[in-house]
Amino acid sequence: MYDNEKINEVGYKKPPRNRQFKKGQSGNPKGRPKDTRNFATDFDKELNALIPVTENGKRTRISKRLAIVKQAVNKAANGDAKAALIVLNEARQREELLRSAFPIGVTMSVGLEDELVMESIVRRIRASGAAPVEMSATNVPEPEPTKPEPEGGPK
Repeated sequence: MYDNEKINEVGYKKPPRNRQFKKGQSGNPKGRPKDTRNFATDFDKELNALIPVTENGKRTRISKRLAIVKQAVNKAANGDAKAALIVLNEARQREELLRSAFPIGVTMSVGLEDELVMESIVRRIRASGAAPVEMSATNVPEPEPTKPEPEGGPK
């Protein structure tokens, strides 16, 4: 083969020279258009869209996402087995997520503002003369027993 034939050879992984990209030029010079949406953005947009609903005789607008959640929970409460399974699985996943985020025995750091608010509440409780009650997981105060009604009922 001559050198000239080798340069102009066309075949597998050897496109014609006039069809090849020029040096320094991209195969997609304009790139993806900026306003191109994908499935995830369309899906989120639809779930966040507001729809009118009537609850307790009041007309309000809620997101489709919230409407789906309310409908699933209501169906589960009415005895729909599929809806109950979905709701309970979602609740279990959220509980596990919370448990992993805040393990037992780990305390969260509280900001200065929160500490000031808590101190203010404690001062007001102490000033009101309420008896202090120690609370813990093992030491939960029991409710005071009620006095039996005198015979003949309340007067």
